[in-house]
Amino acid sequence: MKKNLPNLIGSIVFCCAISSVSLSQKEHTLVSNQLLQISYSDGSCEIEPGKLPYQYAFLKIKNLTNSELTIGCNIAVQYEEGCNGCNGSDESRYYLKLNPNQLYTATCESDDRSLIFIRNPNFSGAWNFKEIRIENLDIK
Repeated sequence: MKKNLPNLIGSIVFCCAISSVSLSQKEHTLVSNQLLQISYSDGSCEIEPGKLPYQYAFLKIKNLTNSELTIGCNIAVQYEEGCNGCNGSDESRYYLKLNPNQLYTATCESDDRSLIFIRNPNFSGAWNFKEIRIENLDIK
């Protein structure tokens, strides 16, 4: 029994780690229609070595048609303390061209607005995230 104890503990730790990853990967639907689906999942990216990873939302955009689509929208990030991108200006406007049936998913390496900053856990004064909204959606 003593020989199996480390294996049992290792298995429990592994199961807990897998379940916490799958819980943090819950997908939140923002837009769903006959042309396109926009959703996001929560995640983190290591930005500064030795610090807690920053929290992000990774946009997932799927063209549901057999035609090329160009989308334009504003991405509003609502916090309890205020809002980022809620003014509908060109600065918060996001554009993306999608091939027929293409699925685009943001990653930590994405250098566009599809990787949405939510929180820096290393900063005690960080705002508290509430929701993301897609506003002024234009599909061509």
